[in-house]
Amino acid sequence: MGIFKRVKDIALADINEMLDKMENPIYMIKQYLRDLEEQIATAKNALTNQLIAERNFDALISELEQLIGKRVRQANLALDRDDETIAQLAIEEKLICENRLLMYREQYQTVKQQIAILQETLHSSKALYDELQSQKWFLMSRANGARAMRDLNRVVASVDTDAIRKGFSRMEEQVWQMEARAAADSQVDRFYHNPASAGTNSLIKNEVQQELERLKAERKQVILST
Repeated sequence: MGIFKRVKDIALADINEMLDKMENPIYMIKQYLRDLEEQIATAKNALTNQLIAERNFDALISELEQLIGKRVRQANLALDRDDETIAQLAIEEKLICENRLLMYREQYQTVKQQIAILQETLHSSKALYDELQSQKWFLMSRANGARAMRDLNRVVASVDTDAIRKGFSRMEEQVWQMEARAAADSQVDRFYHNPASAGTNSLIKNEVQQELERLKAERKQVILST
């Protein structure tokens, strides 16, 4: 009996150790998932802003290109009219627009690079998130199984099997007695209520009376002969 209890204790200890090792990873994975969710939400918001900025730079660059072309045409038209003052003003504004266009194009390229980085970040974060989700459900399934085994071993370890067997033996004995009593009562009822049985009893009584009379006659004959 002590050997079996020792085996149960060892098995229970192994399961508890397994749970101790599994609970921390599950907590850590959940924390990683929460961090990734925040990171993904931040990246989505940043990507949305950068896409808006990209469209704004597209519009600004297109507008400046059109304005530069317009100033070039104005400068040429002024020169055709020998109006150098207007030509100089048009050229000056053209140069200002070209410098601004260069700056916008540099910023536009920076925005596009940031968009590419954010898209890659979102892609890798989503892939990692899906992987951790799968691992989380797998580990949680294993943890639930281990907890069920632990609880089952606790129940088994606390059960007094000898007492249960004795209790079932007592119940079996009581049931047997109830069956025997019922069978005997049934047999008595059949004997009591069966007309054939009544006839048989009368016949026996007659035979007994006849035998009694025969014995009396024999005794009387013996007395007379003496």
